[in-house]
Amino acid sequence: MSFNSFKLKTGKTVLLAGGALLSLSVLAETTNGQVAANKPKDNTFRQDNIDGVRKEPLRINPGDKRPADQFKVDVFGHPLTIGGAYELEPRYVEDRRLDPRRDDDVANVYQDLKLELFYQWSKSLSFFVQSDVYYDPEVYTESGLDQYEAGIKLTQAWLFIHQILDSGFSLQLGRQRIADKRQWWWNDELDAARVYFGEDTLFAELAIAKELGSKQSDQDFIDPVSDRVVRLMGDVVWQWDPKQNLSLFFLSQFDNSDNQRPGDLIRANRKDANDGDLNWFGGRAMGKFKIEHVGKIGYWLDSAFVFGEETTQTFTDINSNVSRVRAQTPRHVEAWGLDAGITWYTNLFLEPYFTLGYAYGSGDSNPSDGTDSSYRQSGIHNNKIKLSGSQRFRYYGELFRPELSNLNVMTAALGFPISEQSSIDLLYHHYEQATPSAVIRDSRIRATPNGNSGTLGDEFDLVLSLDEWKHLQVQFAGSVFMAGPAFGQLEGNNSFQLDLTFKYSF
Repeated sequence: MSFNSFKLKTGKTVLLAGGALLSLSVLAETTNGQVAANKPKDNTFRQDNIDGVRKEPLRINPGDKRPADQFKVDVFGHPLTIGGAYELEPRYVEDRRLDPRRDDDVANVYQDLKLELFYQWSKSLSFFVQSDVYYDPEVYTESGLDQYEAGIKLTQAWLFIHQILDSGFSLQLGRQRIADKRQWWWNDELDAARVYFGEDTLFAELAIAKELGSKQSDQDFIDPVSDRVVRLMGDVVWQWDPKQNLSLFFLSQFDNSDNQRPGDLIRANRKDANDGDLNWFGGRAMGKFKIEHVGKIGYWLDSAFVFGEETTQTFTDINSNVSRVRAQTPRHVEAWGLDAGITWYTNLFLEPYFTLGYAYGSGDSNPSDGTDSSYRQSGIHNNKIKLSGSQRFRYYGELFRPELSNLNVMTAALGFPISEQSSIDLLYHHYEQATPSAVIRDSRIRATPNGNSGTLGDEFDLVLSLDEWKHLQVQFAGSVFMAGPAFGQLEGNNSFQLDLTFKYSF
């Protein structure tokens, strides 16, 4: 698309639902009973303080920003903190089907107002409620069929008991955010009971989760992918060095949803493509260390193995509201995946940092043997991290954003710190299917591969993250995806995305 035609289409936008827990000051009140003080800053732009902090209960999403001077009012002799955030995210996406002849360009302007109440009854007992009011209109569609979504979500509502009977155990009950640092395993709001244990260099958590109701006002049912699904999950973190740790993860999923048999008619929004009793086990090594005269080296290695039983269902759409179950395929699952990388934080002029990463999710080279060896992630993952600064972005690509399944992702990145909290990153991703297939398990690109070539294509991302103000965070991401031979006649075509996020916290 020419630059002039692009200018006629700008103004199109959408928002990513992000979850906000609480300000770091309020989180510190939960764990320490006092407002956290600002930590000393080193002589460089780069902020390393989070690397040396042992994981604490509730410090599970430190990218969310809340001001230290949130509004507080005394209620029955105890502080009630009132705050939240307003997010505005315009987004324009062009040619997601990789075919300029298709009318699929769209622009959204997603708006989200988070309101939060945090009540600290004592140093040991606290309560938190977070509700989102959202509005997501399509302000432009090339097809002319504009749509919108609007509603209210109860994203979090929990109570937290810290250090029960002065032990190392803590308990959190209710709808809560469960996330790991790289969000490779999980990052979602779940109805759960979670037990924490923390002592010196060892931290562990164990949770059981099951959705108890719809999360949003415009939907009167639980999402089919989560309906009657019970998850048992946990991790153990050993921080053997102030800036390095080893972790073990596990997740067992038990899907008790209704069996949809071939020939059954169901509502189109109730389609459940996969029912599975699956188990994920794996580990992570992650950290940072300094080499004299060279700089700092950051590294990570995630690996996981998944096994169990899964039934895949395919559907025929009767109309926009009704679908028919066409077929079911039960299979045994045995698959594995890994994600590894290294970042060199240099001492060079402007302190650039360089990253190389490789991720692999196994594919299924023999679909007829009754075993599915294609790796799949947990379904509650998010695949976002920060290399520098204080804001996260998608490390498998802001536009393609695939699930790590039957996929090789090779990444090279160059970044610069603008300040302790802000950064600019240029990333390149190359995508290859592990086994050529006509199926991409999950991706923002809507074109279908031919199944003959495994080379899906390449993506370039430019991400500018600014966090220079007390209440405001800004992030811009521009992305171009270039189709490879796997898309047949569409090879060489591009998809394009612009995404701008403003987040005002109060």
